[in-house]
Amino acid sequence: MSPAAMDVDHVLVRQQGCLTRQQAIAAGMTEQQIRERLRSGEWKSAHHGVLHEVRPAVDDRWRLRAALLTQSPNGRWPPGVALSHSSAAGLHGFEGVPADPLVHLVVPRDWIARHRPEGVRLHRCLTPPEHLDRISGLPVTSAAWTALSLIRAVPRQRAVVIADSALRSGWCTVDDLRRGLPLLAGLRGCVQARRVVELAREGTDSCQETLTRLILLSGGLPEPDVDMRIRDEHGRLLARGELGYRDKLIWLEYDGFAVHTDRHVFRRDRTRQNWLVNRGWFVLRYTDEAVYRGQRRIVQDAGTALSDAPARIAALRPRLSPEADDARRLLGL
Repeated sequence: MSPAAMDVDHVLVRQQGCLTRQQAIAAGMTEQQIRERLRSGEWKSAHHGVLHEVRPAVDDRWRLRAALLTQSPNGRWPPGVALSHSSAAGLHGFEGVPADPLVHLVVPRDWIARHRPEGVRLHRCLTPPEHLDRISGLPVTSAAWTALSLIRAVPRQRAVVIADSALRSGWCTVDDLRRGLPLLAGLRGCVQARRVVELAREGTDSCQETLTRLILLSGGLPEPDVDMRIRDEHGRLLARGELGYRDKLIWLEYDGFAVHTDRHVFRRDRTRQNWLVNRGWFVLRYTDEAVYRGQRRIVQDAGTALSDAPARIAALRPRLSPEADDARRLLGL
């Protein structure tokens, strides 16, 4: 193997199988050698001036790097250029972000694009330096800035799902989102972003849980508690749930079909439900059909459970469980 080929292979390994013509030539290859690799099918053109190695992709990151290379032929990322929006969300591990075939990049407002690559969208904006990060060597907007960029541009319900997912990723907190809000002043969607951040909650388990919470709020019911936990007198966790009304002994759960194809999970959940009922809890369970097509039923069920809660709690025998005793005390019993 020639020294040039070795240098090129080193670049390809470092850059997830991508490189620019400029990098290939800088490594010692000739235009003829580049054309030979393209003709042989060993390489393909990803964008104008950007090449990629034809091999089974481990993940989608080569496509992200190829998009970045369209703005930086030498492979050194200019300040203010980074993956953003849905492209950054994927790297941060956000859930609930609508599928997007485009690669999104933020660039400085005065950025002069060398060309407009197909499949790449450039967002000219001022990204605060503190909101620029790196993941696997790729420049990316921070988790908080990524979330704020998305939640001001999608329908509100979807925006809250994304905000909760951003918090669930562990890469940002509600306070991080709040600190970023003043930086959006005057931008399109800034008012919605403020409202969404106020609705975002840490400790959620899934997108469906967030949707269920929003359904209850939209139906005029009190906001449910999230991250329900029951502990014993020593602080040991006995049970954890998604949503509920703790002081009303109402436990709400979303049941995904996939996990319940495992008989052990199915049995464990049924055992836990019986355990909760025997401690005085009223349990409501919902599936995707209810969340996406039966919202009215969810509101009716939860509303009835809330209305019936005082009489139901009053009928519980004393010392049934610490949670039941707490609920009884709140009723003055």
